[in-house]
Amino acid sequence: MGPRGLRSIYQPVDMMDFVVNMGVWNKLSPKMKQFVDDEIQIYSNVHHAAIQKADMEAWPLFEKAGTEVNRLEPEDVDKFQALAVPIWFKWANKDKDAARLFKAQLEIMQSPSFGYVTPDMVKGLKIDL
Repeated sequence: MGPRGLRSIYQPVDMMDFVVNMGVWNKLSPKMKQFVDDEIQIYSNVHHAAIQKADMEAWPLFEKAGTEVNRLEPEDVDKFQALAVPIWFKWANKDKDAARLFKAQLEIMQSPSFGYVTPDMVKGLKIDL
């Protein structure tokens, strides 16, 4: 696991998504679009809470079974990131759609809310759109 306070170093954002054909979406009324948006938000909140509850129930079972939790030190995360970030760019640049999606993901990871990726980590790296 990551250092204490850092839940995950491999998944900085929730991987749930909702995808709909834009032509279909555009045919929905504004009221229906708002309904879909609201229901997705509700589902996301309920799903997140269920995961947290399941985690809280599972930890005592892991401990009882003698599971040893190893946590990376912050220095290990720095080493991991130094290796991983250039690989992200390499793979994203193999395909224009992958590059476009990676750019959006990178913007999220660089936002002050998350702060998973800092400008110095991507210095000299380029996304080929």
